Amino acid sequence: MVEIEIDGKKVEVQEGCMVMHAAEEAGTYIPHFCYHKKLSIAANCRMCLVEVEKAPKPMPACATPVTQGMIVRTKSDKAIKAQKSVMEFLLINHPLDCPICDQGGECQLQDLAVGYGGSKSRYEEEKRVVFHKDVGPLISMEEMSRCIHCTRCVRFGQEIAGVMELGMSNRGEHSEIETFVGQSVDSELRKKGVNLKGQRKNNGMETRKKYTKTHIIPKG
Repeated sequence: MVEIEIDGKKVEVQEGCMVMHAAEEAGTYIPHFCYHKKLSIAANCRMCLVEVEKAPKPMPACATPVTQGMIVRTKSDKAIKAQKSVMEFLLINHPLDCPICDQGGECQLQDLAVGYGGSKSRYEEEKRVVFHKDVGPLISMEEMSRCIHCTRCVRFGQEIAGVMELGMSNRGEHSEIETFVGQSVDSELRKKGVNLKGQRKNNGMETRKKYTKTHIIPKG
């Protein structure tokens, strides 16, 4: 066991666990999208950046292992500024269609945007558009411009369903979630992973006929 300090509160956790796990033990909430306790660590949304004493820059809580005597601040000016900057980047290309979105009012991105988003956008260029993909009758990918690339759906397919049907191609703002070589999604279990997305159905993917069973893996 190692002892660390999170926002002035000392907590003992298992050696080798991540700051995110320690924060959960301490009852401290750290905003996140890609992290899920039942899935592998991706650390690609960067929403969970926190200040770690003696670290030169904010560190992702989900991928930073604890060390003896570590001091973590999740609500310092440095941490909040980093989290707000990440939120601004996530919203740059996100469509402004919350009032007509199926998941409006039940969206994790929407909830965190209230606390960490700006009152207005500095981005004046055109937002990117991701074209519709036909991946079969089980999953609809008609609104993938809403996807924030948390890759929960990809990891769920590989680690829980045991099928590699989805993946992320390209890099940066050109990244897209799609099937390998244009194949369809045929796994009945695979479609359950849609509900694990950082925004749940608001990611642009929906299961056909509303076949959603979030009890398979609890919300992270």
